[in-house]
Amino acid sequence: MAFSFNNEFGLQKLEYAHQELMTFFNAMDEVFFSVDQVSRKVIQISNGCEKLYGHKPEEFLANHRLWFELIHPDDKYLVEDEDDMLRRGETVQKEYRIIRGDGTVRWVADKVVPGFDEEGGLVRVDGITRDITERKEAEEKHRKSEAWYRQIVESAQEGVWTIDEREKTNFVNKKMAEILGYAPEEMMGKGLYDFMDDAGRAYAIACMERRRRGSKENLDIRYLTKTGEEVWANISANPIIDEKGKYQGALAMVTDITQRKLDEDALKNSEANLRAIFENTDSSYILVGTDLRIVSFNALAQKFSIEHNGKPLEVNQHISYYFTEERWPLINETLEKIAATGELASYELSYPKPDGTTQWNNVRWLDVKTSDNRHAGFILANKDITETKTAMLERERVTADLIQHVKDLEQFTYIISHNLRAPVANIIGLSEMLTEDLLEPGEKQEVVERVSQSILTIDNVIQDLNHILQSRELVNEKKEEVYFIDLVNAIKTSIHTTIVNEKVQLNCSFEPASMFTVKSYLYSVFYNLASNSIKYRQAGVTPVISITSRLFKNKIVLHFKDNGKGIDLDKHASHLFGLYKRFDTTTEGKGMGLFMVKTQVEALGGTIEIKSKPDYGTEFIIGFPV
Repeated sequence: MAFSFNNEFGLQKLEYAHQELMTFFNAMDEVFFSVDQVSRKVIQISNGCEKLYGHKPEEFLANHRLWFELIHPDDKYLVEDEDDMLRRGETVQKEYRIIRGDGTVRWVADKVVPGFDEEGGLVRVDGITRDITERKEAEEKHRKSEAWYRQIVESAQEGVWTIDEREKTNFVNKKMAEILGYAPEEMMGKGLYDFMDDAGRAYAIACMERRRRGSKENLDIRYLTKTGEEVWANISANPIIDEKGKYQGALAMVTDITQRKLDEDALKNSEANLRAIFENTDSSYILVGTDLRIVSFNALAQKFSIEHNGKPLEVNQHISYYFTEERWPLINETLEKIAATGELASYELSYPKPDGTTQWNNVRWLDVKTSDNRHAGFILANKDITETKTAMLERERVTADLIQHVKDLEQFTYIISHNLRAPVANIIGLSEMLTEDLLEPGEKQEVVERVSQSILTIDNVIQDLNHILQSRELVNEKKEEVYFIDLVNAIKTSIHTTIVNEKVQLNCSFEPASMFTVKSYLYSVFYNLASNSIKYRQAGVTPVISITSRLFKNKIVLHFKDNGKGIDLDKHASHLFGLYKRFDTTTEGKGMGLFMVKTQVEALGGTIEIKSKPDYGTEFIIGFPV
């Protein structure tokens, strides 16, 4: 009985200890398991399996292959020899990936220990599985980082050179070896000064002493290659200090600057020549940086700025300082376009001179690019082209005059053949009647009167032709700044009575307010169009004349609009500006007004268009180049 009690008590203690152990195992994140190798069933597995595998213990107890099924397909080969190893009595340790129940991938480490019966047969295995994902990710990150840094070092365009505390080479990358013409292994163990001549060695020793004291330096040093050639290198050197503050060597980043040195020498040799050209050219130049501040300029640019802006050029001054508030937005827009496209912007400017003549300048904005085609700023080039422009304008004027003379000759031929032929024929016929001496006194007087009338008609035509010829000559008059409101006021004074009697309303709005031109011509244009609007007003309607100006695409555009009778353009458009062409016989006129307007507008280099409709008034649109 006593034996039975003691045995039972021992079993209870064993059971209690087992429960305590399982409680401990189930509280841990690692997965503890035991498998019966005879029945191929999982005997027990700790609760940590659910956290690690995403499956509950019951699922593993019901399916002893579940653990194998969860191994990542690419890693199953790692455990294929596990049974053979266990049968040989080996403890199996493996690392592989699993696919959890939620589809995520984790890394695990297995340790499996075999258990044998008395005959040496494998009957049981016990093991532990733990999550090593964080460690694996850290290892992979470290591996990639190390490979990345190694690749950077070996593929760098700069040389990397490290020496130990005895100033012996312990590492160089391929680029460093290439700079000096060695293979990397040939440089290992060699002293720092073995690659320098005496002068370079003395300089480097002084630098090394500063580096031993912890100094970081950037300097240019001359080395000798394996073949004895000189090579210049820029060295960015840093001391290597251990955690105790002791000097362990130095690390240097080395850049081959031999070509740069040669270029600097060449640049110094040519800079004087370039500056001489820059200062003695016939164009003014201003170099502007990407921040639109002045970098440099020549003497001619300074002279131009003082004469035309009254402001001396200053380095680092923003270029907008030299333009008016009205003009700067257009200049800024131009610069933005040049920076974006690289295109050249070119235009011509004219300036009235005190002597009444005009100065012409060709202005160009050019994009400045670096050797790798990056935008680096702008060049403002300004050249006086007055002589060339004047000659060109003179040629254009002569050509235009010749063309106009041809047109005039054609027009005059038409006038002579049509307007003079009839009165001349009348005079010839009437003269013959007078010579016959068969007329009564009363008849003779009538013939004489008719002859006089024909002569008067001829005289009027000749006067008209003379007036046209005189108007052609006026184009050579001196040009001046003409204000549009002054012309309107002069017209109001000239036809004051008519304006008052007909209650004419004149509405004016001028922006811009003036233009540089021949005043007499422009006055004639204003006068003829205004008087025509009054002459051809609608009966019973108060005449309203609107005269405005605006700036549009480098043109000053004048609009003359009225509410008069209007013109049927479908019928009369082709002959509208012809000489002696009239389209309204209810009002006195000779048909010269619009002919003279068009003649004078074109003589000033302008164009004229018309919009009109019967009973809805007329609008003349005149454009003059700025």
